[in-house]
Amino acid sequence: MNNTYGNIKSAVIDPERDVEIFYYYRPTMNSEDVNYRDFNKIEEETSVLSTVNISEQSLNANREMFPDRTLPGMYKLSLPVDIFSRKGFYTIFIRPKEIYCTIKDVGALGAYPDVTGIVLDMNEIDTNRALFGNDNLTGYRVEYLQTDGDGLKRQDYYRLITSSNLAEPISQNLVSSNATSNAYRFNESGSLVFLTLTPSTTPSFMANAKPYIGVPNQQIIISNTKFDPVCVRIEICENDFDTIATSIDGNQIRSLDNGLLTTYNSDYEIYKQWEFYTLKDNYNKNAKYEVKAQRTDNIDNSVDATNVFAQ
Repeated sequence: MNNTYGNIKSAVIDPERDVEIFYYYRPTMNSEDVNYRDFNKIEEETSVLSTVNISEQSLNANREMFPDRTLPGMYKLSLPVDIFSRKGFYTIFIRPKEIYCTIKDVGALGAYPDVTGIVLDMNEIDTNRALFGNDNLTGYRVEYLQTDGDGLKRQDYYRLITSSNLAEPISQNLVSSNATSNAYRFNESGSLVFLTLTPSTTPSFMANAKPYIGVPNQQIIISNTKFDPVCVRIEICENDFDTIATSIDGNQIRSLDNGLLTTYNSDYEIYKQWEFYTLKDNYNKNAKYEVKAQRTDNIDNSVDATNVFAQ
């Protein structure tokens, strides 16, 4: 972005303005949930993605090296419990935010007829108006939508924005080396945005070739190029290494009066509780089954584990 070449720059983004986050859920690797057959969008991006700061200790030792506490390129991913609460596999897709627009016109600058661009009307765009201020969209990508048999389809070609300025139309038509077009001039108070794209000018060796930058009333998608899309797969399961170790090696108490077996973690908190009992035959009263059933709702907390293990 912004004509930077030769190195990788750490991304500085605003999660609310620059990011879109989608997720997909499957209970198992070979099954689907009818409510999650498609990707769902997370509306509150800031609840999932947030900036990361450099520690105060590092700042105190090197205050001049870190005038800004934020660590560019690093962001904290949080999983809201109201979304990621079910056991299974989640696919999280993080991409640059896309803005859907309609080209109002394809015109040229009145003072420079060979400078052509696409014109957008900010009053028709559902996004932050400040984003379309002068030069704010430089480096952004423009993708084009065209009608196909199944509706609008995203095309595989794109253009990059080289300049963006507020503008207004002027009452004259221009005939340039590129096309016959309407004329525009820059105006800080205008409600239109004039975007120049690359490539947009006729090459010197092909005077009749006009690079395609769009047509009036065509729908386009504008997105930033601050970072590459990221796809993350997360598995949420009932047990991890710690819980498995607790189940195998954790302290246990078996109450002989009620047949309860309780497993405790390292802080003497109940991890799981089981009830042992015998099922007998209804006719001869002979023991038929010995049952070990896990308790979930009616946990018995009457045993003081700390005192028992201390003894």
